[in-house]
Amino acid sequence: MDRHRSDIGSVPPIPADLEDQLRGSFVPQKAFPYSAVRWSTWLNDLDVIDEVLGTLPAALDRSIAAARIDELLDGEKTAAAFVVAMIWGHGSSGYGPFRTARILTGAADPAGEPLSPDVLEKLTRSVDIAQNSGAVSGYRYLNNDGRITGLGPAFFTKWLYFVTARGNPTSPHAAPVLDALVIEWMRRHVNVRIRAGRTADYAAYLDHLTAWGTATGHTPVDVEERIFRLIRNDGTPHDSTTENNERKPR
Repeated sequence: MDRHRSDIGSVPPIPADLEDQLRGSFVPQKAFPYSAVRWSTWLNDLDVIDEVLGTLPAALDRSIAAARIDELLDGEKTAAAFVVAMIWGHGSSGYGPFRTARILTGAADPAGEPLSPDVLEKLTRSVDIAQNSGAVSGYRYLNNDGRITGLGPAFFTKWLYFVTARGNPTSPHAAPVLDALVIEWMRRHVNVRIRAGRTADYAAYLDHLTAWGTATGHTPVDVEERIFRLIRNDGTPHDSTTENNERKPR
């Protein structure tokens, strides 16, 4: 179990609009299409993408991604599981495949490069830590000793979410996603300032979601998903990045 100290203070009451979401009916996330061709183009040299794309439906949502990632992790296919998490995490954006290829190869120009053994080792270690010691411990590892170039907190919390969900998208043990959109929402609606890339602040964020979920009969990731629904109000997956640095493979 995680033992952590959060230094943001006591948990404030649930914002009214969030409480309405938590106490009302909720339509699960819509499945979204993704470009299998684009993902295959950038990751076809990594010996993982064919297995991923060959077993995924043409559209993904949290439940589908969680189930497939859990199967891949059970089969010790960590890199393939990571790709599924990134497909979901990037949604329908065009630059997800390029960024994921850079992360997995550790190369600025990933075209034709192999999977980095160091990156694979760190991803595998993150699974072990997060599943056995909890979300905050997983965050601390990927934010420090297990830091991977190109994989910042906005996207490694997406990875940790699926790792700790273990196939159940609403698991009480699942790590909630924390990116710039949620940080801004917490500042504007709760008057809580969460600093990106700070483990103690992630712990405080988890404390808030846990308290609000307990008060309304929900898990922390239930609360997180409803915050995103308030932010986007469309039932579609979220992509927390805005810049597009994709390049064509050569």
